[in-house]
This record gives sequence, structure tokens and C-alpha cells, in this order.
Amino acid sequence: MKRRGPPNKHAEAAKAAKQQRLEPNISPGPHGAAETLISISGGPDGQQLLDAEAIAPWPVLTLLIDDFFTYIHPLAPFPHEPTFRMSFTAREDRTNRGFLALLASMIGCLVASFPRTARLHLKAQQNALHMYPKAITLIDRCRTVALEARGPCFYSKEDTTVYDAATSYFLGLAAAYTMQWKMCRRFMAESMAFIRELGYHKPRDMGSSMFGVTYRGPSFNHVEDQLGKRIFWCIFLGLRSMYQLGTHHSDIVLPPPTPSDPYPELPVEVDDQYILPHQILGQPEGIVSLLTGFNQGIKIYMTMNGLVSVEMSYGVAAFPFHDPRVMLEESLEAVKQMMEGLPRELTIDLNSGLGNPRSHAPPNLTPAPQHSFLDSSNSGLHYFASYQSMHQQQPAPKFRHAASAHPGRRLLQFDIQKANIYASQLATRSYYVERYLNLRDAHREHVRAHQQHQNGLGNVDAAGGPANPSATTTSTTATTTSTSPGIKPVPADPTDPIDTSMTAERELIVQHLLTVLTSISQRSMEPNGASLINKIRQVASTLVNDAPERKGPVAVKAQESLSRFVEILMRLERIPPGGGGGEGEEVSLAAGEDEEQELRVWADLREHQVRFLQGGGFMGLP
Repeated sequence: MKRRGPPNKHAEAAKAAKQQRLEPNISPGPHGAAETLISISGGPDGQQLLDAEAIAPWPVLTLLIDDFFTYIHPLAPFPHEPTFRMSFTAREDRTNRGFLALLASMIGCLVASFPRTARLHLKAQQNALHMYPKAITLIDRCRTVALEARGPCFYSKEDTTVYDAATSYFLGLAAAYTMQWKMCRRFMAESMAFIRELGYHKPRDMGSSMFGVTYRGPSFNHVEDQLGKRIFWCIFLGLRSMYQLGTHHSDIVLPPPTPSDPYPELPVEVDDQYILPHQILGQPEGIVSLLTGFNQGIKIYMTMNGLVSVEMSYGVAAFPFHDPRVMLEESLEAVKQMMEGLPRELTIDLNSGLGNPRSHAPPNLTPAPQHSFLDSSNSGLHYFASYQSMHQQQPAPKFRHAASAHPGRRLLQFDIQKANIYASQLATRSYYVERYLNLRDAHREHVRAHQQHQNGLGNVDAAGGPANPSATTTSTTATTTSTSPGIKPVPADPTDPIDTSMTAERELIVQHLLTVLTSISQRSMEPNGASLINKIRQVASTLVNDAPERKGPVAVKAQESLSRFVEILMRLERIPPGGGGGEGEEVSLAAGEDEEQELRVWADLREHQVRFLQGGGFMGLP
């Protein structure tokens, strides 16, 4: 049947559109097919728009990278600074997806650890601060860029690199600092898996292999070898630190070394500029390497290996009290000996102020001169914030990579390491002492209960009834009240040298803690992130909240000062007094109430430090 009249253009268009919907064209043209294949394969042309500027403007990125190598690199000394800076300047973020992922993870870790620096740099860029009103927003963006740069085929690729391990570590550390614990464990376990796959968890001559093929490749690279060792030891430090706090991650198991399964060598104490792919040059005489301070932290936590070995095998409770008490005493002496021989740049004289506390007022507790390194007027970082400076417009930081050789930069990095070293040493000493006191008190309670039980049996007459009707009640009451607050346990045996030494050590920890707290400035404490603050707060809280019968004269006198420090540190750690912070707790980047509150807390800390020293330090305690 023929159609009458001209065709209906609207009807024909609707019919064609319907047919296209029902029968889509699954055979794209040659150009479209090529683009599709490139996109699926994850090739560089498939992600042309993804580069470092997807995180922040390039000038801000440059400043953040400088800050990373100034503040974070002394504690996590990877990647290799000269190599990274060459790649960064050459804009490899546009051509190398692994480099972009590493770059994004580094910035995310910096912001999570030190959010103030990102806030200041974003303020200097017009409208840049509105991109990330919260620190967690910028951290999430960095993680998103890092994972997108890895691509969907990342986990199916044949070979991994040491830079993949570094990326996972920084992603995990950023998650830890923002209290996203599940994500932290996931990335940390991934980083350790990469390190084990590459063989960096063992000495060089025991490299990992699969079917006779060494994963390190045929050519040996000193830069990558040193980075692999540094990442392994960073994970070791994190796991041992969490172990002290009672957080055991079963998915990241790192048993102590054995003759058949030893740990790798410590990183060479040589700065990055002297480590080349084909050789390692000597560190110039008279210049202390930043790796010296890094290795010192490793040596402190290595003293835990004996105790961790027992805990992982049988548990301390499976042994008679004599065995763990000797082990704890030996571990305590070992960690104290580790502090001997430190270079002057990494030393705090813990005993210099005990007799004359005014003689060693910390140099960082007073505002820096007008044009000194990293002062409030020159750097834009108001470390010693006054209430007046909170509302002043902060200038853009002037210290950049061009001044990386400035001696003040190295001194600042030493101060950051020094704060971490002494916080780690105090935390480890306190851990040994508290473990001993807990075991001692439990042992005494067990002996007391056993004696009361024996005495109760002796009072039973031949008829099977108690000779003294109140004997059972008295026994139960004594057992219950012996652990009640304010009731002193059985006095320590003055002939027991271990008990005497541990009791005296607890008093010494109180003194040393107050010395360290009044010797660490904000500029050294803040870049360490929650890790350092948590260590110090944990030690101070243990001393403050412990049973009264355990506190010696110094601890009792220092109760008020320690309580004040704990309260301030808990505010800095963003943990409310009633409990821990929630997962994903946000840290503000925007100017306003959050920033003002943060600056007030730092001002409170400095004010309490100064007041403690001006009051005579230990001599001024009541």
C-alpha cells in the first residue's frame, strides 16, 4: 500500500530515534575503537586529564612538596629526594601514573599530619581555600587521585616497585592520622606485602625469589635498595608503637627476627644526595645524617623483640613471675643504654634541670627574632601563637626549596627527630615499667589469695565447719579490698633490687617527661602529627591516672602539672575527654572557629610550658 502525500518529517525522526535506542550501534568507528581500547588498557592517553593539578594548583603543590621534605621526610625518609624532585620538575605526573600516585599520597600524608601548612598555602591562592573547606576533603581527594592513577589493572600487573610500597604506606599513614583504622590496616598490610614481594624484609643476600626469579631485577639499584629498607623499618616502628598502646593488628604480623629469618640491615646513615643508583658516597665528616636520628628510633623499639617473642608464642602469663620480671628489667636497661652516644644535635639533657631548672630554659619557648629562620613574621607559620596573632593575615611562606641548604632547616629537622626519639624512649620505658608493676601486683595478689585460702582451710574444724565463723568473710573482704583504690598492697621487699629499680625508674620517668614536655616546641611537635602527641599523652595519662599506691613523691607533686599537660595534649589530639575520636573525624582547613581553637590550644601549651619553668620547674613543685 503506497503512502499518500509527502513524508512526515517529525514521524520519521521519532521512528529513527526509537530504532537507535532499541538497536544501539555496537561497532564504533576506527577512531572511537582506538580510544576505547586505550581507555580500557589504562594507557596514558586514556587519562589525559588526570595529573597533579587535579589535587591543587601547581604553585600550591610546589610549596606542599617542599614542606613534605622539610617536616615529614625526617620521620619517613622516602622517597629519594633528589630523584623525586627531578621527576617533579620534569612533570612526570603527566606521563608516569606511578609517580602521580606517589605524589598524591605524599601530599595526603602531609596534610593529615600537618594540616596547618596546607591551610596557609591555600589561603595565599585566590579561591583555593574554598576547594577544600576541610582537611579531610583534601586528604580524600589525594587518595582518590592516587587510586585513579594506579588504575583498575594495578593489582594484576606482574611486577611491583618500591614506589608502590611507599604510596601504600603514605595512604595508610594518612588514614591513621584521620582515625580511619580499617583503611589504615588495609594500606599498611598492602605496603608490607609489596616489601616482602620485593625481598626488602630480609638481608640483601637472602632476597625473596619465586621459582628462581629474583623480584629485584638483574641490575642492583642502591637508591631503591635503601628506600625498601627504610619503608620496612617505618612499618616496624608503627607496629611496635601500636603494640605498646595495646593495638595488635593480626593482619600485619611482624615476628621478631631469628637466625633463619633475620631483619634487613639498618639503612645506611647517609643523606639522600650522597646515595646514587650505582654507589653510595660517604657522609661528609662533621655533618650528622638525618638517617642517624631515624635509626635511633629503630634501636629503641628493637629492645621490645624479646617481650614480643614471648607474647606471640606463649604469653607472659604462662611463665613464673621471676622470668618476665628479669626480661623486663633487661629490656629497660637496654633502652636506656640506646640513648648513650647520641650526637649533640639529637640530644636533650634530661638531667640538666633537676638541680637548677632555670638554667636550661628551652630555646624554643620564646618568640624567635624578627628575621630568624621560621619565625612568625618570615615563614607564615605562627608557631607561638598569641591571641593577637590569631586574627592577623598571615603572609605567604618565604622559606622554599631554594633555601633547603639553610642550616636552620637542618636544625628544625633535627628538632623534629629529637622530639620523636625522646617521646619513643619515654613511651618504651613507661611500657616496661607498667608491665612490670602490673605483673608484680597480680603476683602479690595471687600469693595473698593463696595464703588466705590455706589459712581458711586451717581454721576448719573436724566437723567440717569453720572454727571462726567470720574467717571466710574476712578472707573474701581482704581479697576484695586489697585491690581497691587507696589501699596499699604488700610493701616492696627492700632486698629486691629489681623492684627497687623499677619503682625508682617510675619516678625518673615523671621527671624526664616533664623535662621533655618543656623542651619540645610547637614547631617540633606539630609536624609529627598524632603519633608523637599520642605517645606523650599515653605516658602522661598512665602516670596521672594510675593507682595512688604506685605514685612516688615526685609523681604526687607533679600530679597537677601532668594533668594540665594531659588535658592540653588531648585537645591537640582532638580526642574529647570522655572518649576517643570517631573514624573520619574532620580537621578544619578553613579560617574561623576551628583555626582559632587550634591556635588557642597551642598557645595554652606554650603558656603552661613557660609557667612551669618560671615557677621553678621541679624545684617549684609543692
